[in-house]
Amino acid sequence: MNFIEQEVEIQGEYRLAGTLSIPQGEQAPYPVVVLLHASGDVDRDGNTETMPMNAFKELSELLAEEGFAVLRYDKRGVGKSEGEYLAAGFFDLVEDTKAMIEFVKEHPQLDPHQLILLGHNEGCLIAPVINQTHPVQGMILLSPSTEPLAKTIAWQRGKMIEDIRNTKGMQGIMLRILKVEKKFRKVNQQLVHQINNSKGSVIDFKGKDINAKWYREHTEFNVREYLSEVNCPVLAVTGTKDVQVKIDQTKEICELVKGKCEAHLVQDMTYVLRKTDLEPRIQAILNDYKNQVKKPVDPELKQLIKDWLKKWKTE
Repeated sequence: MNFIEQEVEIQGEYRLAGTLSIPQGEQAPYPVVVLLHASGDVDRDGNTETMPMNAFKELSELLAEEGFAVLRYDKRGVGKSEGEYLAAGFFDLVEDTKAMIEFVKEHPQLDPHQLILLGHNEGCLIAPVINQTHPVQGMILLSPSTEPLAKTIAWQRGKMIEDIRNTKGMQGIMLRILKVEKKFRKVNQQLVHQINNSKGSVIDFKGKDINAKWYREHTEFNVREYLSEVNCPVLAVTGTKDVQVKIDQTKEICELVKGKCEAHLVQDMTYVLRKTDLEPRIQAILNDYKNQVKKPVDPELKQLIKDWLKKWKTE
């Protein structure tokens, strides 16, 4: 199916810039999917300055070819959007998403009663919150979590320490001589202490600006309360080599929501939605992202989404 792309502006607290993909060949209004970002300074295509993931661009093309309008946008302070990225808290990002929903409601070619939220990582936390005030008809959750993001970050740091301890050979000897584990723990403890005892949106930590407000709000946020009120169809997907979330929580999504739910683990897929042959050690996987993103988004994931959408249309 053919589709066209339009540059759009969405007015929330700040003017946000995005792209609206409109299918061609079917009659409007179209069912619509709004894409919700992972954490970081992510643009409408799912890219950061250091990681050209391009996943949202690929997925928007897939969705449009399946007959769905797709809205994706630059986070505040990123790309062509106004605002300051580092000053934004979690609930600021929620408000930006609400502005997207209001845009959908007002657009004559979009059907707000056939609305799906597709989130990646942090977007999977935002989607259930949005659903409380702006009920949606479906959710696609990629690399989801059922715990506060701050807790997941602490778990990630633990995995990194485990990697340091298990490093063998000369590299492992050097890590122990340099007391890397002790220094790593100390720096992280200092960072968490400074964030938790701050009141401003941004702090300076060893010469680097840190979005403290975002971290503090995540520490207090419990997504389980919101997931338990979701009664629309849900698709939850994580890769078995995703080292940035706890993969067993993917199935837990289906235990928490009230709506019809499918949970899938894609063999060998990572957080960047591509597959790898590497062992699932956190540092090795993270270092290899730059190679993984050179490939297209995993075809198995795309097929799972297409199959779920076909069932969603008939339900």
